[in-house]
Parts: sequence; structure tokens; C-alpha cells
Amino acid sequence: MKLSNLLERARGCILLLLGVVSLAVSLDASAIPVFARQTGFKCVACHVGGEYPQLTSVGRMFKLTGYTLGNANDIFNLTTNIDRPPLAIMLQTARQYYTNTAAGVNNDSGNGNTPSSSYDLQVVSIFGGGHITDNTGAFIQWTGNKYGGASDASRYTAASGIDNTEFRYADRILTADGDLIYGAYVNNRVTMSDVWNSQENWTSDWIGYFNGGFNGSTGLAPSTFLQSGSSQHSVAGVGAYLFKDKTWYGELGVYKSVTHGPLSIITAGNGPGASTLIDTSPYIRLAYNKEWGPHSFQVGAHGMVAYAHNNDILTNTYSDWSGSVNTYRDAGLDAQYQYVLEPHYFAAHFRYTHESMNNNATIGANPTDTLNETWADATYIYQAKYGAMMFYHGATGSNDAVLYSSSPTGSPNWQSWMPSLFWAPVQNVRIGYMYTFYTQLGGTSGNSLTAGTSTSLAPHDFNTSMLYATIIY
Repeated sequence: MKLSNLLERARGCILLLLGVVSLAVSLDASAIPVFARQTGFKCVACHVGGEYPQLTSVGRMFKLTGYTLGNANDIFNLTTNIDRPPLAIMLQTARQYYTNTAAGVNNDSGNGNTPSSSYDLQVVSIFGGGHITDNTGAFIQWTGNKYGGASDASRYTAASGIDNTEFRYADRILTADGDLIYGAYVNNRVTMSDVWNSQENWTSDWIGYFNGGFNGSTGLAPSTFLQSGSSQHSVAGVGAYLFKDKTWYGELGVYKSVTHGPLSIITAGNGPGASTLIDTSPYIRLAYNKEWGPHSFQVGAHGMVAYAHNNDILTNTYSDWSGSVNTYRDAGLDAQYQYVLEPHYFAAHFRYTHESMNNNATIGANPTDTLNETWADATYIYQAKYGAMMFYHGATGSNDAVLYSSSPTGSPNWQSWMPSLFWAPVQNVRIGYMYTFYTQLGGTSGNSLTAGTSTSLAPHDFNTSMLYATIIY
């Protein structure tokens, strides 16, 4: 590429970033989204260093008490929050960069163009919710994604629909001898209920990111069913939880894909071509939590038994599901540590999930397989403005030539690292750069991978980076 072209592209990115900052600075910095308007808190009260989505102890209490903290009136009161509407909007502009752009390497087997051509607006989310009554509240999200739809012969299509959504009921019993919070929820994604940011839905790499290893060839970077988001927004889940003395936590939920009826209003739809469909599947979470001074620590366990259909719903049939069922038994451990005291903010998370799969003959070469997935991250933020993060993600497991067909040996083993730097000039804006590099994919570190029409590929051919800016108001 000519130096002049490179400089012109860099100039365009810089001008767009400066435009985002200028817009944010012109906004009232106290007018922060939904829950902050309800509570009157700054972002740093509920989020580590003010950076969404990592929750502080205050943020966890806000969620566990049903999104009701603050001085909002009941929604049934006609004078409810006229000056503080329970809505917010988030815009994400970004550009992705790929080490190798050959067909099939960083797109859907060569059948779609990944978002690498320009720096543009890629994601729009609208949030609503908060206090409904003294004991009930909600978190509601709708998202439009320029590259979120299925791919056709030339490009990825845009998609929009309901995103993470949850309604909660909660109450609290405070006595001289103890503190008990109990509650129940209805939501549309497994792990939506997580308050320690160690489960897949709320990890800090949440930014819309088309990643080559995950979105590219079959089986190069597999995840366990629980941590993959395979049935996201196509299920309805109901659950109940207890939090005793800010120390002991227990939760039990059950999830099922919904095709019709009242609960289908919180799903993205389950017609033909929908996400993976699951029958009634239980989910459990247990945790020990300790808080002292600016420190907090949590260690716990998570698990799910998922009964997933191999095929989508039969065409134009919403009461009869097709396909045999695979069973995924997932169990694991997770932990979190936080230090929150201005000007220093630090957080670290760890998650290990073991999966035992019972496969239908049409899905895997083996009747049973195992997969062990590991996740870890660390975040440091200074003055709630300057931040650095490091992520590790990988898995090991049993070989299966059908499930992991892009591997030369049928191996699911892979490892990746993702450093990330960001700057928050004001609390509504975040500008950052993230880079994912792979040290192993498909069980190999050498040039023996196949993707689409490309051969002799190495893990580094799937490396991906992204320059982005987000604004939320």
C-alpha cells in the first residue's frame, strides 16, 4: 500500500474519532444513561473505573435488588421521571484489520465480506429500564448491527432485534443479625444474571468485534455450550436467587427456547433459521463473596445441562421441532478480584468450564466428546480515563474430525491473547484499540490449517485487531 494512501486512511480515522469526542464534550456530562439518571451516581460508582460492563459492589447490589435503587417513582405514577426518561443510546464506530484476507480465513468460509473496508458506524443499541415498582425493575436492550446478520454470496447483512433483556423482582430483609436479599428474574440469555462479570455475557470484551478465529472456519476456536452464547436471545429463562450477608450467593434457573406465547416477546424470534433451540435446561450458580475496604473477592461454581436440537424449527412449524438432541453437561469454577479506590482501579477474572457432550451421529464423529475452556482477564484503569486490559482465552479437549473439521487432526485445542488499550476523555466516551493473536488453533501452531479455499495457514493468519470509539448517552 502506498504511504500516501495509508496516511489518508489514518487521517480519516483520526478525524472521525475527534468528531466523536467533540460531540461527547458538548453533552451534559451529568446526563449519563438510564440507571445513573435514576440513582444520581456517576459511572465509577457502579462500574470499575467507570467502564461498562464491569460491576463494582455498588453495581452488583443495584442489579441484585432488581434495578430499583434510586429516587424514581413507580412507573404507574403519571409524574414518573419526566425529566429523566429511562432511555439511553449507544453508538459504536469501528474498523477491523486482518492479518490475512484470503477467502475463508477471516470470513464465513469465503461467503461474506468482513467489516474491514472502512471505519464506519457498526453497532447501535438502545437501552431502557430501571425502577418499575419498589420491588421490580428491568434491563432492556435493542441492538442494530451492520454485520450481525447471515451472510449471502457477497456480504454480511445487517440485523436488528431485542438484545440482553431481563425483568427482576427483589426484596431485602435487614435485621440486627443479618442481611438477606432474595429475588427472581425472567430473561432471554443464559448467564444474563451474572453480577461478577466472569460469565460469557458480561466479560469486558463485550464490544462488537468480528473476530477471525471465532467467526471464520468451522471448529477452530470452539467454546462450551454454556459459554458460547449459542442460544442467546432465543430462550426464555426463569430463576430465583438468594444473597446472604453480602457473602453467600445461590441461584437456580431454567431455560427453554420459546416459539410462541407471552414469553416470546423477550426473544429475537424462533422461526426457521433461528439460533440453537434447547429444551428445558437447568442452570445453577453458587458463590462466596468477600468485601473489605477497596477490595472485593469472589469464588464460585457454575453449571448447566443443555438439551440442544441439531436442527432449526421445521419450516412454518412452531409447535414441532425437528432434529435429534445433543446433551451438553457443563460445570466449572470462576473467580473475581477487584480494587476500587480513585485514582487506581483494578479487576481480574478467571473461569474454567468443563463440558461433556453426548453427540448425535450426524453432528460428531464420536458419540461423546469433552471440552475444557479457560478464560482469564485483567484490567487496570487510572483516573477513570486511561485503561489497559489483557485477555486469555483457550480450550482443550478430545479430537473429533467432524466437529473440528478445519483442524488437520480434528483437535479442538486453541489459545489466544488479546491486549487492549483505551481512553475515556469523558465518562460517555471510550476510544480504544484491541488486538487478538492466536498461538494455537486446531491443535497446531504450524502451517497446516485449512479455511475455505485457503490452505497451509498458521494460527497467526487469523489475527484480528480493531480501532473503535463508543459513545453512550
